[in-house]
Amino acid sequence: MTKSEILDLKNKGYVILRNKVPPEWIPKLSKGIDNTFIEHRKTQIKNNNDIKTGGVALHALLSDNIFIDFLDYLINIGFIDELKNEYFKSNCILNSLSALNNIPNQPNFSSVVHRDLRFYSHNLPTMVNCLLMVDDFTIENGGTYLLPYSHLREEKPTDKEFFRNAIQAVGQSGDLILFDSNVWHSSALNTTQSSRKAIPITISRSFMKQLLDYPRAIGYDRMDGFNNDLQQFLGYHSRVPASLNEWYQPEDNRFYKQNQD
Repeated sequence: MTKSEILDLKNKGYVILRNKVPPEWIPKLSKGIDNTFIEHRKTQIKNNNDIKTGGVALHALLSDNIFIDFLDYLINIGFIDELKNEYFKSNCILNSLSALNNIPNQPNFSSVVHRDLRFYSHNLPTMVNCLLMVDDFTIENGGTYLLPYSHLREEKPTDKEFFRNAIQAVGQSGDLILFDSNVWHSSALNTTQSSRKAIPITISRSFMKQLLDYPRAIGYDRMDGFNNDLQQFLGYHSRVPASLNEWYQPEDNRFYKQNQD
């Protein structure tokens, strides 16, 4: 990211990184989203769970290995290091990775004006949202609403104030919307006849609890198959000991590494 883009993220609360992801990734990620919704629905039916996710499938990371490969790609191009060094000023880890499909003429639970942190972190960069446009985002298919500078205030705006001042993020497949998780935002109604896919990723400081225990869910036995940077980003170096035996380990074997926050 350029210095100007970092400043926009810090000051305005958001920035759109154009052409951040090469075209060859898009079909693979799109197929991964399809696989995720199929698997999630099977699990809901199996567990007799009637949760209506409205085009959002949380924790897609567990449904297709392409998403782990994609995170490794973001690490390899230096994107995660940029966030670590220029935004957080500390280590950061994956908080969540989900699949999004904005279905035509169907509101979803993210259409309510909200922020993705349950507390207001003031001027401490705590979590950032990354929203990859898998399909083009247009006004018609429901480009995400963002309220600039709203990360600088704790109070929730009224709907009238929000929609009067919000911008609607539009762009092309491969663009990446990056915004402070304190920013008030909302999905928009897709008025076209085609679905619009995206991948929402949240990245937080490493001391924050992940939305899902990704290391345990992916499998501790898979840890050695990932390089050190990917291990750290997935949360393998931020685990909590569950016994005295796990606590009293040599430094190299500890669950929470010293290079964390």
